[in-house]
Amino acid sequence: MTPSTDDLRNAMNDLARTTDPLDPDSVLRSGKRRRSRRRATAAAGAAVALIAVTGGIFALRPGGDDSMVVGGGRAIQDLDNSLTGLDAGNYAFTRTGAYMRTDIVRAQIDVADGYLVEYSNKLSLMRAANVTYLKPSGGGTYSGPGILEQLKNAGLSDAEADRYAASIAQLDGTRWLRVDQQRLVKTAEVDEQSSLDYVAPAPTTRKPDITGADALIEAVTTAERKGDTVTGTLDATKVDDGLGLVIGEPESYYGPSATSMTYRATLDGQGRLASFTLNLPGTLASQAPDSEPEPPLIITITQYDGVEAPPAPPSAENITELTYDLLARDND
Repeated sequence: MTPSTDDLRNAMNDLARTTDPLDPDSVLRSGKRRRSRRRATAAAGAAVALIAVTGGIFALRPGGDDSMVVGGGRAIQDLDNSLTGLDAGNYAFTRTGAYMRTDIVRAQIDVADGYLVEYSNKLSLMRAANVTYLKPSGGGTYSGPGILEQLKNAGLSDAEADRYAASIAQLDGTRWLRVDQQRLVKTAEVDEQSSLDYVAPAPTTRKPDITGADALIEAVTTAERKGDTVTGTLDATKVDDGLGLVIGEPESYYGPSATSMTYRATLDGQGRLASFTLNLPGTLASQAPDSEPEPPLIITITQYDGVEAPPAPPSAENITELTYDLLARDND
């Protein structure tokens, strides 16, 4: 009897549970393998308080109103203004240490015409000429030896095995695939582990900044500027956990230090953000105070203006429906 679609899906799920996932270091730091569910957050404004500090500029913003600065406290305003370069939608950056996001080794953003984002696990996404392309990481559930034999043993006919073989080949990391961006988003939302779960959102004209810097700066509570360096603290509980920048419930994980994580931002000669480093607490709420600090979250803007959209990759293939299905669980 020919297996039904549900039979094949169940067989694939069983297979995914018995095969090796991608190296967890490439998708989650320190083995924290926990899915962070996306949810919207509501922004609440609050008044800005000013504290005078001898010899420096020190501002306090307890509630997140990112436009008001009282008296001479200019540091937070300078941080807010530093985002204008990213908001213009033409920049390049790298990022390491984000909790639920794979490290970005190179990103070129030209929102008007296209973008390219390359991840440390070898997955790449680009848009060129209004077409989105994906190059899978080449690892994960379907990269192991003997995968097709296991599928045949699950009841696939020769014709179905050939269809799976063609789709599995599209995941080998050697070819670009033409994809639908919205379909990729829906694929990532499937409640299975997928390499797509750990990628940044695509830049858009409405939301051109995909670095995560805007969300971190919105959570800043204190700031002191000396030259082109701004230091202070931010409240990680105010950062949308759907962005995957810090642990989804930082207060329960880090304890009181979650609300006063230290950061260091540098500005370029035009006042634009050049880098943002968030220092994650070394002591967890459940551990002794001698815990080793975790690597910081570091965002580095490597270029503003003059970033060109990438050309369309030659010989790209159209992704198959089955490949979307495989992508939804390629890291189980």
